[in-house]
Amino acid sequence: MKEKIICFSLGLSSGDTEKGKASFNAANDAACELVVAPVTGDMLDMKVGDALGNVISGSKPDDLIPVLPDQFPYRVVVVAALEREQVFSVMRSFKAVLPDPQSLIFAVITETALGWTFRDYAAHLAQEHEEMKSRNR
Repeated sequence: MKEKIICFSLGLSSGDTEKGKASFNAANDAACELVVAPVTGDMLDMKVGDALGNVISGSKPDDLIPVLPDQFPYRVVVVAALEREQVFSVMRSFKAVLPDPQSLIFAVITETALGWTFRDYAAHLAQEHEEMKSRNR
């Protein structure tokens, strides 16, 4: 059984997600399976840890409509992976095929993040992203 790397995408279209997965699979010769779950409206107020548990158990959200870029100011990919290199591989894969890769926010799902809602986690990541952009000017 292949190891799974689980990601949640916020603000990415299904086409963007498929491009990122295809890029990852091409670069990683199927050593790991990349599972990308879009964050839906129903999931915004769900804890990240609960959503991760749902994906691991195979259950699907009731609302299958992803939150799209016009509903959130950034495109975000949060990754649950066992190794740092897997996270970097996901990041490189998505950045290689999506437009405006500088506006993509990538994060690792930490112990702290497991207790946050997607809405709060995404807002926190957006704030960090803005702070980093202003420091780099």
